[in-house]
Amino acid sequence: MIRKHIYIIIGTCVLFLSGCNNDVVVQPDTEQVPIAFSAMMPSVTVETHTRATDFPNNGQIAVVAANAISTTPIASTDWSSGNIYLNHLAATVGEKVGTIYPVTFNPKQYWPFDPDKYLSFVAYSPATHNSLSHSDTDLTVDITGKPDSFPDLLYTAPVGPYNKKSNYNSELGRANLGEFQHAMARLVIKVIAVNQHGVELTDTEYNLSQVQAIQISSLAIKTKATKGVFDLLSSGWTLTASEFPAVAQTVYTLISTNTSLPYKKEETAATAASTYYLLPNTTAVNTVKLSEISFKVKDTSPGGIEVGGDYALDAFKQIDDTFVTLEAGKTTLLTIKVQLTAIPPITPLIQLQGQLVEWDYKGKSIVEIQ
Repeated sequence: MIRKHIYIIIGTCVLFLSGCNNDVVVQPDTEQVPIAFSAMMPSVTVETHTRATDFPNNGQIAVVAANAISTTPIASTDWSSGNIYLNHLAATVGEKVGTIYPVTFNPKQYWPFDPDKYLSFVAYSPATHNSLSHSDTDLTVDITGKPDSFPDLLYTAPVGPYNKKSNYNSELGRANLGEFQHAMARLVIKVIAVNQHGVELTDTEYNLSQVQAIQISSLAIKTKATKGVFDLLSSGWTLTASEFPAVAQTVYTLISTNTSLPYKKEETAATAASTYYLLPNTTAVNTVKLSEISFKVKDTSPGGIEVGGDYALDAFKQIDDTFVTLEAGKTTLLTIKVQLTAIPPITPLIQLQGQLVEWDYKGKSIVEIQ
C-alpha cells in the first residue's frame, strides 16, 4: 500500500487538525484507478490469430457497465439506463499475449471513487456499424438495404461484480471480460462442377472447354428476416414477425457478373471476410423458412441456355428428414453442384448440398438434396 502525503503549510493553526498536524494523509482507497480488461476468443480463433489487427471487426468493441450492490450476483445487478456506469463505450483490443487480448479505453475510464462500489460488465463487437443500434442492453440489427455486409456480431456474457480491489488478476493485472461468442448464424457458399457421378472435377478438368463455357451469372442471399433484437444479458434474440417484409430482400450479392467455375471460399479464419451472416432461428421464428439462395448459371456457348432460380433454404433436409437450421454460433455450408454431361449439348443440372457445422469446426450433420 502506498501512502500519499500532501503537505499543507499554514501560518497559524486555524484548521482544527489533531495536534495541529500539517500532514493530511490521503488513503489510496479513495483514489480512482483505471479500468483495464482482457478478453478471449474461441479456442480455434485464438490459435489462428497472432496480432490485434486479426481480432474480428478490427479489434473494436463496446463495453457496458452497471453499478452492482456490493458483491451481489450479476443477476441482482440493476441494468436499467439510470444505473449504467459505462454506457456502450468504445474500447480497443490490443496485441494478444498467449491466449489473452488486452482491452483498453481511450480516453481511460475509472472505477468509482468509493471502494465499496462494484460494477458488472458486458461487451460486444463491433462497437459501431451502420446496421447496428443500441438501447440499454439491447442491440438492434437491421440489415435491410445496407450497402455493406453485416459483420460477425460477437458478445460476452455478463461478468462481475468487480471493484477496483477485486478486479485484478494476479498475472494479467486486469479484469477478464470472458470469451467472446458468435451471435449470428454464419453462411458459407461454394459452387463447383461435378461429373455425371456427382464427383467434383479436378483442377485439370476445370480447364476443359465445356466447363469454361459454363459460368455463374448471378448468386445472392435473400431473406425476410432482416431485423432482430439481441439481449446482451440473456444472450438471446427476439425477432418480430410483423416487421418482416412481404418479399425476401437481397442482403448479400456474391456474384453479379459472369464468373467462371469453381466459386470456392472455404470457412476458415483466414477467409472470414468471404462469409456471410444471417439472423439465427429463434423459438418463434424459423429463419430458414424465410431465407433463400438466388442462383443462375449460364452456358455461354452459341445457343446456350441459362438455368437456375430461387432456392429456399427450408428445402434442405438433414439425413433424418428434419429441417436444417440457421443457428447462432454455427456455420451452414452450402454447396451448389453444377453437373455436366459428357455428351453435347451441355445441359447443366443443379444439385444442392448442405452441412451444418460448429463454428469452431467440431462435428457436423449432413443435409442433402439430389
